[in-house]
Amino acid sequence: MQTDYHGFFVKIRDNPPRSALIRVPTDPAMDTTPAASPLPKYYRLAERLRRQILSGELEPGAQLATEEQLCREYAMSRGTVRQAIRLLADEGLLRREQGRGTFVIGPSGDAPLFSLTSFDEEMRRQHRQPSTRVLQAGTIPASPDVAERLKVREGAPVIRIERLRLADGQPVVHEVRELAQDLCPGLLGEELTRHSIHSLLINKYRIPMVRMVHVVEAHRLTSDQARLLEASPGAPAFYVDRLTFTLLEGEVRPAVWRRAIHRGDAYHMNAQFRPVLLGER
Repeated sequence: MQTDYHGFFVKIRDNPPRSALIRVPTDPAMDTTPAASPLPKYYRLAERLRRQILSGELEPGAQLATEEQLCREYAMSRGTVRQAIRLLADEGLLRREQGRGTFVIGPSGDAPLFSLTSFDEEMRRQHRQPSTRVLQAGTIPASPDVAERLKVREGAPVIRIERLRLADGQPVVHEVRELAQDLCPGLLGEELTRHSIHSLLINKYRIPMVRMVHVVEAHRLTSDQARLLEASPGAPAFYVDRLTFTLLEGEVRPAVWRRAIHRGDAYHMNAQFRPVLLGER
């Protein structure tokens, strides 16, 4: 079952395959406490409770406050509170018992939590200057693959943005992003060499990003990829396939499909794992 902590899930493919949960550095727009948040009320309440569970403030086995108590504490309707509880129960963080109440299960110890830094953050951590070059940006008809990933009809207009990410002027990442045109029609008018697309969608256009499926695979550069990245064909690299989801009319829907090739000798993925302690399972 796919579990969603703070909205994000990652699979790292190697041989044999394995999986882990991801914690992505929080964007200001993902702060669920302000009233101006683009997220619906039930999701903001679920996030507050999720943080309390993951931090240990609400311990496994503890009984959650009643729906009536949560309604009063957070000034929300009973329907909103029930949606939040249902979401956390679906994630495996809460257990509802008929006639007894709702109890905390807590995160599974099977999957280590870790964090990933953004491209700019990682380059600055390495004391390198990040920059971006836009190779192509426009609207195209959705191919069968894009239509399937984004859940749009084949041939529907989608925005396609192809960029090269550089460190100290050296190409290190080649990426392609696609999203439905009607999700953010004004995106192509932005300065895409200077701004994070993910941050633009969240901060400027108020599009909540609530889940991410992030697949990483070992890879060797093809001739065309090597030419773009100014490297040798066959050089080690890693391929990233990332599908980000948003909330539309209360439903979680695919929003942005990103594919990227990273030079293995010039870009490092920074991960922080949470060890599984004895007795935690």
